[in-house]
Amino acid sequence: MNLKKPLGFACVCVAIFVAPVVLASPTQKSNDLNWLLNHLNQHPKIQAAYQQLHSGEAAVRAAQYGIYNPSFDSSIEKEGDDNNFSIGFSQTFDINDQQEAQVAAAEISLLAEQQSMQLVYLTLVEQALTALINWRSSKAAFELAQEQELQLERLVAIIKQRRESGEVGQLDEQLALYSWSEILNKTAQQASAYADAKLAVKAILPSWKEGNSLSPERLLAGFKLNIESDSVNLHPQLMLAKLQWQQQRQQVQVLKAERAVKPTVGISAGKNGDDSIVSLNFSMPLNIVNDFSDEYQSVESLALSKEAEYRAVQRAMTFQAQASKEVMQAYSQRVKRWQAINQNNADSSLVLIEQQWRSGDISTAQYLTMRQQRSSGLLSGIEIVQQSQLASVNWLTQSGQLSQFITTFSRTLTNGTAL
Repeated sequence: MNLKKPLGFACVCVAIFVAPVVLASPTQKSNDLNWLLNHLNQHPKIQAAYQQLHSGEAAVRAAQYGIYNPSFDSSIEKEGDDNNFSIGFSQTFDINDQQEAQVAAAEISLLAEQQSMQLVYLTLVEQALTALINWRSSKAAFELAQEQELQLERLVAIIKQRRESGEVGQLDEQLALYSWSEILNKTAQQASAYADAKLAVKAILPSWKEGNSLSPERLLAGFKLNIESDSVNLHPQLMLAKLQWQQQRQQVQVLKAERAVKPTVGISAGKNGDDSIVSLNFSMPLNIVNDFSDEYQSVESLALSKEAEYRAVQRAMTFQAQASKEVMQAYSQRVKRWQAINQNNADSSLVLIEQQWRSGDISTAQYLTMRQQRSSGLLSGIEIVQQSQLASVNWLTQSGQLSQFITTFSRTLTNGTAL
């Protein structure tokens, strides 16, 4: 940003938000988005979610194996002079498709892990965009404060010269010194906020350097927005809530299959004295003392509870998306108005008030007040653009468009090949 034209920051940024267009595939800004997404892949939270995904894949494979292994039985005894022995095998049969129910449950759990990973990814992208927006605004505010500090330093020197020549009094010099002291404090505060904002970006993107071309404007320009799009039902948070409901519902089937009676068939052969023995065994538990009906009811009630939670999340997210869109549109309209008011006046106004002060049309106190008002207006412009950008990111997140864009942009994420 040109130090002499802090207004340019807001004027350039506003173009990103004032005209929503149709959601499409990544644009020419894809390299920036690629850099962001690839670097986020190395984040510890993504790596942790990736290991959870591996665990879910292993659980699916494990569920595909048979539940009951055959059993081997043997016995040997001595009866008088006779040595008696028997060898047998037995097998419990899964006649209630317990294995199928467990495979289905494991597959739903894997889908839930995928959505959890997407939610972590979405959260990190949102945090990265927010950190970059705050950094960009802090930088602009710091540069504006630096500009004001240099201008007031020169002004103090001019006033001293004019006081020595008798054009202004000592009070004018004191007022200028007070204003200079005030801006020194503001510059220090802005420098601190600027440093904190840089650290916040580095915490999420350690490889990020301030001098590179990556900026929130370039990243947000890579998302083509559709103001009418409603992808809330595809948001990973809502998808996760739905899968948790389906997972609990599947647990009902798993439990019923587990508690159902299962026959065990065995065959054995041996010798008892001089006689050969062959036997066929059959056993089946009888659910008479405990039919597990209360246990079924408990799991079914939990499934109904998860369904209600899903409906509640769906309703809340739908309203949140609508509210975030209204906030974004409100900020977009105000940014356009601010731009229309200030884009042609900010630089000329400073020249005009300085001319009036030098010609004696306004006092030094009035001059300093008008300079302060101008500075406050420029800072307000930076802040309103910042809030507009943050509102856009929030709407992208709440509406589900950002998560859909990430999924489309990096489809290899959920199968691990992107990591």
